[in-house]
Order: sequence, then C-alpha cells, then structure tokens
Amino acid sequence: MKIDLNKCNEEELWVYVATHLKKNGRHYVNSECKHIFVEFPGTAPVGIGEDNEINPVTKKYNGVEIKRLSPTDCVKDRLASYIHFKSRDGPDQAVLVAKNHPINFTEVKRWCTNEGSLKTYEEFFEQLKQEGNK
Repeated sequence: MKIDLNKCNEEELWVYVATHLKKNGRHYVNSECKHIFVEFPGTAPVGIGEDNEINPVTKKYNGVEIKRLSPTDCVKDRLASYIHFKSRDGPDQAVLVAKNHPINFTEVKRWCTNEGSLKTYEEFFEQLKQEGNK
C-alpha cells in the first residue's frame, strides 16, 4: 500500500501505521524509513520532560481507541528531545508540527520555562517565524 502523506486523512494514516510498521521494543518502524517511528510509551501517566500530567487525545478507528499526543504536546516532546538529549532534529520536527497544526504557544512557552529552557522556546519560535516567511 502506497500512501501520499500530503493528501491522506488521519484515518488513512493510522491504517497505514497499523499495517506497515513492525514492532521494535516500544517503537514501531517502517523498514524503508527507519528514522521515523511510532512510540507506544508503556503505562500511564505519560510524561514529557518533567511534566507527568499529559492527557493524550483519544480517537476511535475501526472500533479501537488510539491515544496520541495533541499537536501542542507533540511540539513539547520534540523540544524535550533537544533540551534533554541535544537532538538537533527535535526543534526542526517541532517547527514542522507547528506549521501544520494549531499549537497553544502559551502552553509551550510555560512548559519550556518549567524545563529550565526558555531559550529553547525562543529559538523554536524564531525558527518558526523565519520558516513561515520562506
């Protein structure tokens, strides 16, 4: 099954994920694209950085409930990878999410401040503004 990620809807994407990814620990990966994976983090509560009160978004697909991060929490997760592991891909991925989904920037700024890295938020927001002008 081929999928056009630019044109598919959310349900088509989840069907693709469910039918094309192989389990590798708590991650599910596509053998053709190992740098993108889906993570199923174990038991609740889900945490991002020091925040252990993340409330996943619940969606139903074919009668099965799937919990996932909201776009705002996804941005925080990607920024956490930079703050805590210095992953340079994290802010770039956060910008990609923010360019395509509604984000609560006040919440992201609050979270970054609580993580001790307001600078990460400022750099992320500046990169987002610059890329919006391209």
